[in-house]
Amino acid sequence: MKYILNILRVLVGLLFIFSGFIKLNDPTGFSYKLDEYFSVFASDLETAQDSVVFSLVTVDGKEDFSIPINQNSTDIKIQASNSPWQLISSEGVDSIKVSKAVITIGNKQVYTTTLNNQSDDSVLLETKISWSLNNDLLGENTLSYVADKNTAESILVDTQEYVKPNSWIVGFLLNLKDYALELAIFLCVVEVVLGLALLIGWAPKFTVISLVTMIVLFTFLTWYSATYNKVTDCGCFGDAIKLTPWESFYKDVILSVSIFFIVLGIRYIKPIFSKPFAIRLLTVTTLFATVFAIYCWHYLPVNNFLKFKKGNNIKELAVVPEDAPSDVYENVFIYSKNGIEEEFTIGDLSNRNLSEEGYTFVDRKDILISEGYEPEIHDFKIMDESRNNDYVDDFFGNDSTHKIMIVMNDVSKANVASIDKLKEIIEFCKTSGIDLYPLTASNSEVVDAFRHEHQLDFPFYYGDKTNLKSIIRSNPGLVLMEGNVVKKNWPSTRLPSVKRFSKVVSK
Repeated sequence: MKYILNILRVLVGLLFIFSGFIKLNDPTGFSYKLDEYFSVFASDLETAQDSVVFSLVTVDGKEDFSIPINQNSTDIKIQASNSPWQLISSEGVDSIKVSKAVITIGNKQVYTTTLNNQSDDSVLLETKISWSLNNDLLGENTLSYVADKNTAESILVDTQEYVKPNSWIVGFLLNLKDYALELAIFLCVVEVVLGLALLIGWAPKFTVISLVTMIVLFTFLTWYSATYNKVTDCGCFGDAIKLTPWESFYKDVILSVSIFFIVLGIRYIKPIFSKPFAIRLLTVTTLFATVFAIYCWHYLPVNNFLKFKKGNNIKELAVVPEDAPSDVYENVFIYSKNGIEEEFTIGDLSNRNLSEEGYTFVDRKDILISEGYEPEIHDFKIMDESRNNDYVDDFFGNDSTHKIMIVMNDVSKANVASIDKLKEIIEFCKTSGIDLYPLTASNSEVVDAFRHEHQLDFPFYYGDKTNLKSIIRSNPGLVLMEGNVVKKNWPSTRLPSVKRFSKVVSK
């Protein structure tokens, strides 16, 4: 037992030290994971809200729709509209005008039909809509579509007074998001110190109890991620060693079993050093780990394990080969009967006549059957302001010698102290023919205000916030590329002078 205990003690201690230092190398990345956990837990613990039931009566009958109350956006919009009238004529048929009438509740299109008229002002369609909560009528209205007229009627249903408040723990978790970085550094430093304390046998009872607390926390988080498919990258070893949620959970189960045996054999843990020396060693380790984490946060990770690190060809990591397998989907059709929606496959439809059974078609969706090839970089986008056009192919096809990405994942949180130096580099790039790709995930109105405030004379492209955070751990951050290969990264706290930048470009 004694020998088994000491072997486990060494393995667990080294693993805790290794895991802690890997995350200390990238504390910003680990803080993103904690922030995500806080958001997910807060969302899952939010008080269940009631639903507003909308009853729509049309010429086709009556149908009910339930819209849950959203405590962050309490207005539910009812929108009645029709498409522009179009003149249609054919041989043997008098010319008529047609239009498509649509009724939308929230983000869901609940009714559509075709209108036609002979150019008079008669009411072509009249629909009655009412809304209730817990069988109490809250309001009702009539929506009318008049011949040859354009309808654009909106009704706002305010549900603010019916919102159920959340418990205090939801607010507590959301407040923790503001301290995600500090908690990330604290947890990693504790992980390293506990691993060392186990190795040298300092304060066995305190050390083992602390290890049990840590592993219970980590095991719960990885189990939650694996079971509910949330926060799918737990960040156990940062970006250095990628584990699936289940792999992370199994790793923590093995660690839990190992620590359980250590608990059983705690009497065999003997200190290697004297108590004063052990305390000094742990103190020095604590200070070193903390300073190391702060350095990596203030600048960039000492060892960059991200995909956009120096030397990586981004195009090769992001482009899907022509012969790569694609995702396989199955069409699923949603029908409604007696207010209950059911899903049917094509095979189901071939064996049944749903119309005769009283079903009404609602929607169609695609279900993923098997995943195709996914490149290592799969969410890199360079979108215009509308988010409809992606210029990533132009970016990869740009054969200029150098191009530079200016990454600001959130302009409202950008390090504005670096703006003047950044503007000097931008002016140099413009005069030197180096193409600029400013990227952000912020709202376009916020971006415009930021540009005007700091007099930035260039438009922004837009990308996915998670992806932008994975390009560089700085806001803003610069990524200089030669062709499609990353040549150099700079954080906002260590931007080069124009002279130094020009030397890097000319190398």
